[in-house]
Amino acid sequence: MDGELLADQPLGQKLIKKWFWLYFFMIITAPVSYIIKVIVSNTLSVEDVGIFYSVYGLVILVSLYHDLGLTESLQYFVPKYRLEKKYNNCKTIIVLSLVIQLILGIWIAIIMYFSANRIAINHFHSASAIQIIRTFCFFFIWINIVQFFNSLYYSFQDVKRTGVIEFSRIYIILWFTLFFWLGKWLTLNNFSMVRMMGIWAAIITWAILFWKKYKKIFSQGKFVRDLYVFKKQLKYAFRVFISANARVVLVQIDQQLIINLLWPISAGYFTNYLSMIMAYNVVSTPILTLIFPIVSEIIAKKEHSKLELLLNTLYKYFSIFALSIWGLFVVLWPEIMTIFFGQKFLISWELLKYAWPFLIFNVLFVINFGVLAGTGKVKQRTWVLIIWLIVTVVSMVTFIEIFKRWLEWAILGTVIGWVILWILSFRRVYKIQRISFNRIFFIKNIAIIAIICIFIFLIKDQYFILKDTYRYSNLWYLTIIGIIYYLIISGINYPSIKLLKKEIKTLRK
Repeated sequence: MDGELLADQPLGQKLIKKWFWLYFFMIITAPVSYIIKVIVSNTLSVEDVGIFYSVYGLVILVSLYHDLGLTESLQYFVPKYRLEKKYNNCKTIIVLSLVIQLILGIWIAIIMYFSANRIAINHFHSASAIQIIRTFCFFFIWINIVQFFNSLYYSFQDVKRTGVIEFSRIYIILWFTLFFWLGKWLTLNNFSMVRMMGIWAAIITWAILFWKKYKKIFSQGKFVRDLYVFKKQLKYAFRVFISANARVVLVQIDQQLIINLLWPISAGYFTNYLSMIMAYNVVSTPILTLIFPIVSEIIAKKEHSKLELLLNTLYKYFSIFALSIWGLFVVLWPEIMTIFFGQKFLISWELLKYAWPFLIFNVLFVINFGVLAGTGKVKQRTWVLIIWLIVTVVSMVTFIEIFKRWLEWAILGTVIGWVILWILSFRRVYKIQRISFNRIFFIKNIAIIAIICIFIFLIKDQYFILKDTYRYSNLWYLTIIGIIYYLIISGINYPSIKLLKKEIKTLRK
């Protein structure tokens, strides 16, 4: 079998080679997503921004669940069947998942299309959402196909091709967004069509890459009508059905609650708040995405010492990363707001002061969920997510209704959910594998971050001017400060970085 499929490749090589490609594509694609949102936010009204990203979020949310969890279950079963050389089982579950994906996807799209009026008025509170919903019904069918094959690529840990597909999608969206923006034609409706063009680009790219790479591989097995294989995947998938893609669910349910309870303008402020509160995803997502399949393979090979080392490393360094982002938000939130979204989204940044101290919980619970998925503890993960969902919905609705429907109180409900997710998931992970937390390293870095941030706060008024007309000069200063900030943190932590290299070498053995 092709070496790229990594059936026997040492874990350390995965961490180096695969994460290199993940970060390469992150560097060339992630900033583009922010550029697109900045263009849209500065062209459309706050209400239109809220409507678009709420409709888009609803479609993404439904797409996570319409396949009954079969798509994500591929990431658990495909690596196991590959290691056991059960190629018939591998091909069978892939074909089964794709057929169910297509049938259910088309039916849901038809229902959404003919219910567009009702959904727009009763949920989004705006007739402007009707055409957007209908456009996204077609988007829904295609995005599910892309997600299916992305999940398949991740099960093979083929991050290079996944990156190429995302590159083609995001740059097509950027080019057409710029085209409409420069021509002063950018509207809510044609921006929806731009998203469709991005999906078409991804489909074309996928077809070329998949046929070239995997045609020979899938000829090794055949589809078999094995009831045991079906039942095994369906049983796992049903548990995944509730807990699939916890991070996306976490974001999109909040967005849907906001637009339903507080209407489109509040949703516009909330979506740009989410864009910045999740800014750390640019760095964290490439690593965290691979936790699921890598942990699954570690468990299959019974290399428990490597699981311990992997978890300790992730907890140690991602805790500090989250705190470093928090420090920058604390001292530079007005400046960052002006640079990205302008003065009209000031309220989005006011919301940050309620959420940024809790970023660390948001990062760490994702690590926990990847471990629970990779170890097959889907039932436990499902119960954690159900409890979180109940707590988040009840607290957000209660706070909004009691405290004069203020958007700020919705944020409190969100961060309570983050803490609940981390506590419950950590307790379950700890039963599987103990996590050693380096308190001295943690306290030392808190002190370093605090000192640097205080210094930045004292000098920032000498450089930044909080006006939209000074956005480019402010961006230049922010870039310089960010580089110096992380160079200082890296320099002080140089011994720990050397230790990290040693830990990776240990994983490679």
